Amino acid sequence: MCVLFSWLCVAGEGVCDDDTAICYCDGPMGRVPAPPDAPPGTPPIRVGRPLITMHHAPKTTWNGSWAFGEVPYDNVYGPQGYCNVTDPIWVPGCGMDGWGGRTCDQPVEAFCPGACSGHGQCYLGWCICDAGYYGHDCARRRAGLSPLPSGIRQKRWLEGVVGSEPPAAMEPPPRAERRRPLIYVYDLEPLYQSKLLQYRWPDNGTQWTDVWVYAADTLLHESLLISEHRTFDPEEADFFYVPHYASCLPFPIGVWADAPWFPEPGARAHHHLCEVLPATRVITVTCRLPVNRGPRVKQMVNMVRDTLDWINSTFPYWRRRGGRDHIWLFTHDEGACWAPTAINASIWLTHWGRTELNHTSNTAFLADKYDSDFAGPLQPEGFVKYIKGHPCFNPEKDLVIPAFKAPSHYHASPLQGNPARERDLLFFFRGDVGKNRLPNYSRGVRQQIYKMAKEGGWAEKYRFYIGDGSDVEGDYSEMLSRAIFCLVAPGDGWSARMEDAVLHGCIPVVIADGVEAVFENVLELDAFALRLPQEAVPRLLDVLRAVPQRAIRSKQAHLGRVWQRYRWASLPKLDDAFATIMQWLHSRIPHTR
Repeated sequence: MCVLFSWLCVAGEGVCDDDTAICYCDGPMGRVPAPPDAPPGTPPIRVGRPLITMHHAPKTTWNGSWAFGEVPYDNVYGPQGYCNVTDPIWVPGCGMDGWGGRTCDQPVEAFCPGACSGHGQCYLGWCICDAGYYGHDCARRRAGLSPLPSGIRQKRWLEGVVGSEPPAAMEPPPRAERRRPLIYVYDLEPLYQSKLLQYRWPDNGTQWTDVWVYAADTLLHESLLISEHRTFDPEEADFFYVPHYASCLPFPIGVWADAPWFPEPGARAHHHLCEVLPATRVITVTCRLPVNRGPRVKQMVNMVRDTLDWINSTFPYWRRRGGRDHIWLFTHDEGACWAPTAINASIWLTHWGRTELNHTSNTAFLADKYDSDFAGPLQPEGFVKYIKGHPCFNPEKDLVIPAFKAPSHYHASPLQGNPARERDLLFFFRGDVGKNRLPNYSRGVRQQIYKMAKEGGWAEKYRFYIGDGSDVEGDYSEMLSRAIFCLVAPGDGWSARMEDAVLHGCIPVVIADGVEAVFENVLELDAFALRLPQEAVPRLLDVLRAVPQRAIRSKQAHLGRVWQRYRWASLPKLDDAFATIMQWLHSRIPHTR
């Protein structure tokens, strides 16, 4: 049943897709389902226009009664409404992956990792493979089946993103002199990966786009699938990659979907839960407070534990080296701080390089505190016992990798070939400065600098800019391109400000005690960045103004040499972020044996 935001379907004002729990228009532009006797998977006769959330739904019914929406009724079902005419007076934002255009009923390329290798159809993150092909990306071929042409060749817009098809799937078999490391990518039980894409937030989240903060989950997975480093032979693999999507679990899935849960339902992020009970066209809404079922992190911990159990019950390779040659990615706010201790021997890729052994959660978002234990009926012992005894990041075996930034994010950067702007801003930071946050947000760093700058009038006196959008205006990329120094400080955990600074040639000012920055154990950070202890924050203005011009020019020159390592290319390119990870992994091969 469509629930919560799809109330108007239940009320008889729309058509519900029971497979996705998404509501569509009724009427001339509405959805026409497949016949009732059609086999499962039969597409609708007409897709129709979607009405995804309460923000798209009418706020009254046809007779003027209150309804659980935010849009005037006539915008949706009036004579010129969205559901009634070709060219309506109002259109919502498109939500369903695979559909776009002004009225959200034009087919566009949906997202599946590797575009199903051109040997399958993508359905909301799930590859429906052609006959004879299998695997998450339909790259594997049944023994004895001659290779068939990849459908990607008929989609020129995909070739620049995923190439033709994975080199590992090509014939003749790859030569022995392939570039190492060779990485075997697990085709996990779909519950831990591709099904999570199907449950995802209905706004094209969890794709490797700039919109999704944890985009590296799908980006790195796809990069490995289409890379020359991939192998189908686990016996020759240097490493094994575990493509779990745990960061998708607490949000958006934990907010918008009713499952899956590990091992039992978790707390929702809604302020209240509402049940829509339409006996007639008059809507009855019953709301209740959410039941406390522990922090959202509990779900991620248990999903990763389940993933390891599945690997051990399906393959022998974890036990062969105690997991040392296995790679896990942790993109959530506090990285691998909550990773199960059972996988501590593995390589962890993360955005959060906190190194203390005895650590506690520092997020200001209480639903994500990994040290807030909770004992439920199916886990009476709690979950914290399973994550104790390891640092969030071990520089001897782990790597802090860049978050994804689309080229549009750094469109004005002089490193992109744009004319160089005068670096007329001493300091720049625009973002959350903790105005409405708990004091521990950002460890207080952003708040302290903002307070000093505001009270001291530093923007006017020294061109020292810090604040949110109401304090600091202007195009974000242009402002970064004009700044000499840019702040890199924590948020709830990691923050992608290192990437912002480097991609614009701005000298990063790293203030994060005990936290390694992106690629800090690979590159010589001091050559292009300035690291300061938090106790130096009161002297920050004096410290920056005292940096010699020669040192500034030297750091800027080094930024010009390393910036490409902080970007992700469309296809894996020499010395971009993906290539840097591969180079580092190559150096780690002897340590995993």
